Amino acid sequence: MSHKKIVLTLIIMIIFSLQMPTIFANQSYTTLRIGSRGSNVVRLQEALQQKGYYNSNVDGIFGRITENSVIRFQTDNRISVDGIAGPQTKSLLYANNTSNNFVTLRFGSRGISVTKLQQALQNRGYYSGVIDGIFGRITESAVIRFQTDNRITVDGIAGPQTKSLLYGTSNAHNTASTYNSGDLYWLSRIIHAEAQGEPYSGQVAVGNVVLNRVNSNHFPNTIYNVIFEYYKSIPQFSPVADGTIYNTPSQSSIQAARDSLSGARPVGNSMYFFNPDKSAGTWIVHNRTFLTRIGNHVFYL
Repeated sequence: MSHKKIVLTLIIMIIFSLQMPTIFANQSYTTLRIGSRGSNVVRLQEALQQKGYYNSNVDGIFGRITENSVIRFQTDNRISVDGIAGPQTKSLLYANNTSNNFVTLRFGSRGISVTKLQQALQNRGYYSGVIDGIFGRITESAVIRFQTDNRITVDGIAGPQTKSLLYGTSNAHNTASTYNSGDLYWLSRIIHAEAQGEPYSGQVAVGNVVLNRVNSNHFPNTIYNVIFEYYKSIPQFSPVADGTIYNTPSQSSIQAARDSLSGARPVGNSMYFFNPDKSAGTWIVHNRTFLTRIGNHVFYL
């Protein structure tokens, strides 16, 4: 072999050896597409399912359902949308970072992430269906109500913004640990006095209104002071005037108070309510926005 051929062979071997780490590194993210099969596809489907993008059988066959799942994942993560699970898609999908806690969930999503979403919505008073890990119309409607109440984009999709608000604990009314036993004592009494005999959601709604006032700059900043607030020598709550505020609350009222303190918000940002069979509520009707009716009470923003 000539000297030139030996040198050329050595150069080729050196170049190949330098490229080998990259070649083998990329094999951990083998490109998968329509028609691919095997354990790599199983892993892909399981990862997509865990993040709420894949709701079919994990069968190791890359078909149209898997392709559509990949496309939705790529769209949500703002990367090249081609339905092919290449290095970029798979590195994001398999990455172990904190952003995975806020996987986008939408109609059709399934799995543990949806179960967590439904439980959180139920804790806040937005979801009343079965917690089954299936993102259907009831879950979508609950997400829409939550988004509406929190004045964020209303699209029925549980993305990072929606889930960070839903799972967050920065707002005072989102966690019972902010309140003490005295708060539970008085909140359960106003709920009992105002909503005894009302549907349970109506009892929680009364607690919801009281806590909204506590968190508003236009009312006192404690539960006790909100309940016993007077305006022009008139109590804001009639049970204070007639003394029923001191009645012993029922277990239902106590539980409703606990749920309210834990963040249940069946009437969202409502600040006012009254029973139209007992009061005209003239000022409220003329100056506030009607929200909903629960039992005998009407609620206004």
